[in-house]
Amino acid sequence: DKNGTPGVLVRKDIFNMKPVEGLELELALLGRSLLAGIVFSAIYDGIRVIRRIFPHGIIWTSFEDLLYWLVAGSWLFLKVCQVNNGIIRGYMILGIGAGALLYHALCGKRIMRYLTKWIVWLKKQLKRWIKAVTIRVKKLHRNQETENEEKKKKTP
Repeated sequence: DKNGTPGVLVRKDIFNMKPVEGLELELALLGRSLLAGIVFSAIYDGIRVIRRIFPHGIIWTSFEDLLYWLVAGSWLFLKVCQVNNGIIRGYMILGIGAGALLYHALCGKRIMRYLTKWIVWLKKQLKRWIKAVTIRVKKLHRNQETENEEKKKKTP
């Protein structure tokens, strides 16, 4: 043996292994792909929240979806060209999909449920506030009309 210990072969270079050249880049791209999937899903959930606040028809919803996918696809294409010289790797697509699934499995449903409850509460509060303001404005308007009528009666 190299160390002088009989029967034991220790190779020091095994423990000092360096990653295969390029593997660090590939793992970093996979991590970024996972993150991109999470971010894309969170942004789409944001769009869903806006739809719950301001419901609209199928044409506007389709336009929003088209715009979302054009922006997301363009951003992804630019990033692939910037980072990987335009070469799309299968693991990048799988990473984006896995990131989206991870987001939905871990927190997406809970976030949407919480935001939906919050939106419903906020709408109720807003309706109450609008109702209170409307009642006060109507009272002010009636009082103003009453005062105007009294002034007219007093003036000969």
